[in-house]
Amino acid sequence: MSATKRYNRQILHWGDERQQQLGAATVLVAGIGGLGATVSELLTRAGIGKLYLADDGRIDWPDLNRQLLYNESDIGHPKLGIARQRLQQINSNVKVELLPQRINHSFQIPADISIIADCLDNFTSRFDLEAALATGSFLIHGGIEGNQGQVLTLQKGKSQLLAEIFAGTQQPAGEIPVTGAGATLLASYIVNEVINTIFGQPQLLNRLLIISLSDLHLSFLEV
Repeated sequence: MSATKRYNRQILHWGDERQQQLGAATVLVAGIGGLGATVSELLTRAGIGKLYLADDGRIDWPDLNRQLLYNESDIGHPKLGIARQRLQQINSNVKVELLPQRINHSFQIPADISIIADCLDNFTSRFDLEAALATGSFLIHGGIEGNQGQVLTLQKGKSQLLAEIFAGTQQPAGEIPVTGAGATLLASYIVNEVINTIFGQPQLLNRLLIISLSDLHLSFLEV
């Protein structure tokens, strides 16, 4: 099957040149859980050239309500190996590289990455991820808790730091409440912004999108 046929519907939307931009792009997805699993899948289906996946977790039963790459037979296995297998079954043209490590103060971002999707579930790791970014890199931050989600794009060296914007944020005690529908919706917004950024037209640069999942109200906050 030709690439043109595979991507026909989206080429009708954004054209051959942008499809080629996607095919030449490299993106790091940090955290392959409720947000990251779907972000990775949608980018793979869209024809991203190369994906780096960073996570050190194993699949557990509570993951299955929203982490769409995994199923019951995967329980107990490391997320990254299963994720790469499923993604390459979806689109074998996408190169998938694995970073099986916890994102902390020693985390290093490969030099060929300039766009990072923050799909993590805690601000300590998010701040460490941001600290590892090269100047000029774009960080697309996404988060969800209960009925509220948020997406924000920052450029290292030009934007205010995520660690400053969310300074003093308290991590919720225990597990974060989240539904499959909510995580999937937020992941779609993240992917849309990643693709906009690849095309050189980020829509949420220094602009926090806040989404109420209860009534689908959208609001924006300049940062």
